[in-house]
Amino acid sequence: MDDALFDAMPGSMGIAFAIFGVLFVAAVIFIIVAAVRNWKTAKEAGYDPLTMQTQATAQVLRSELLRPAGTPVAEVAPPSIEQRLAELDDLHARGVITDVEHAAARASALGT
Repeated sequence: MDDALFDAMPGSMGIAFAIFGVLFVAAVIFIIVAAVRNWKTAKEAGYDPLTMQTQATAQVLRSELLRPAGTPVAEVAPPSIEQRLAELDDLHARGVITDVEHAAARASALGT
């Protein structure tokens, strides 16, 4: 390799490259740390981090706030006991609720 090119480069150019390298590595580390923190926060909130944007959009679109004024509210049947228990089991399996919360919620759903 021809070192003449690097020998002709002024010292300030080498310093500029070094600063750029340090800033680039710092930016990559920041992006990785932010992504890991966002992933962890989404999991703790009970969302799938890969589909969280779609889940949030669907929740907003189902919101009562977006219902046009004067539109009657559709009657929604309460979930059956089987559906409620399945939902509680799913929340427990995903780690959203603890064992104690799961047991209490099941007892409440069963009316015991």
